[in-house]
Amino acid sequence: MQNSDSVISDVIVIGAGGCGLMAALAAAKNGAQVLLLEKTEKAGGGTAFSSRGIRAAGSRCQRQAKIADNPELYAQDILRRNSNESDAALTKQLTATSGRVADFLTDAAGVEFHLGEFPFGHSAQRSHSWKEDKTITDFLFEAVEREKNIQVRFSTAVLSLSQEASGAVTGVVTEDGVLTGRKVILASGGFGASPELLSQYIPKAVDIPFPGHPGSTGDGIKMGLAAGAATENMGAFQPYPAYIGPGKRAVSPEVALSGGIMVDLAGTRFVDETKYPGGLGIKMLDLPGKQAYEIFDERIYQLHRNITGLRNLASFFDSGLLKKAQTPEELAGRLGINAAGLKQTIQDYNRAASGGKDAFGRTLAESFSAPLYGIKVAVALYHTQGGLKVNPEGQVMRLDGSIIPNLYAGGGVATGVSGKGLEGYLPGNGLLASLGLGMRAAEHAVESLKAA
Repeated sequence: MQNSDSVISDVIVIGAGGCGLMAALAAAKNGAQVLLLEKTEKAGGGTAFSSRGIRAAGSRCQRQAKIADNPELYAQDILRRNSNESDAALTKQLTATSGRVADFLTDAAGVEFHLGEFPFGHSAQRSHSWKEDKTITDFLFEAVEREKNIQVRFSTAVLSLSQEASGAVTGVVTEDGVLTGRKVILASGGFGASPELLSQYIPKAVDIPFPGHPGSTGDGIKMGLAAGAATENMGAFQPYPAYIGPGKRAVSPEVALSGGIMVDLAGTRFVDETKYPGGLGIKMLDLPGKQAYEIFDERIYQLHRNITGLRNLASFFDSGLLKKAQTPEELAGRLGINAAGLKQTIQDYNRAASGGKDAFGRTLAESFSAPLYGIKVAVALYHTQGGLKVNPEGQVMRLDGSIIPNLYAGGGVATGVSGKGLEGYLPGNGLLASLGLGMRAAEHAVESLKAA
């Protein structure tokens, strides 16, 4: 096959989601000539479906707000959540990069962050969000379009990697021919939309909804495997426990944090709901239909009735999805679950709220009072968490621990920092690995080019 382009790019990035856009922008800002390839017709990828916020430690925004936090503390939070199952060096590299990622997004992409409260395992206030009605990929792509060192090609699927006999990657193969690049960064997303790979690695997730990007078909993982890469934690995924289809809608996790509970068809609780999302999602996978019912009261409804986006409770109520009743028995009837069970569950909840902890060890601060609300939710596959094994610089590794020369991976293509199980996900882990590995891989690639 002939070269389709006589120009040799310094860096070829495959995929225009969060990781790919960050990699392209970071490489270009460091002086590289970048070719960004996207198989669909627009940028965004799976990152466009993520929440509008990132987690970062040691950012300028934190320092200005005098928040006591640091990358080491952030790494400890991640490793505590995943029971030390993620690679410690990679985890520490990503948390050390997280503050720079936030600052880079402000300086290069114009994101004006403000700090919000969103604990769920984080021991410091490190949730960085923004007011604009944009995704992080909107900001990044606008910055990419302004960057003269980046050429973007949409509707360009990469079929395979081009390699020398030694295994060193020299570019990519497309339908139009070979595109030569000194460094290649795989950033084409996970495999949540690939029945083939799900059947092979996560059979439990084959029949649950995947509200992510349809382009997440594991292309980069397949290319890496063909090039001799090792994989890691391929059975790990985020089972999100509050999905409401269609429309990629979900109940905000803040409802559970504020005191909401989950019950099954018998009207009984089955888990500490603050084990969100992994611990709760795992339990739901074993329920009939992989569904549960989220229950809360008027206080919680008022707290979250008008939050922004597709998660505000008022929209669920207006559409008839959220049911309201004065008694547990009435609510159970409207939801189609056991009335006696729900009545007993709420009595037990209120009793525990007056005494401290419940049977699951959860601290309940305030009892339920009428009216009560309930909504049926399902567990969904939000994203896969395993992928190609990479070192802290994002370089792709072989089974023997050696590096595949010139090849990098990040985002859903690479193994993340949530470990090998389903409970290791700490909110923000996905974007941490996506944006952090995108930045670090690009920086290392350009550094090695300059040193050559």
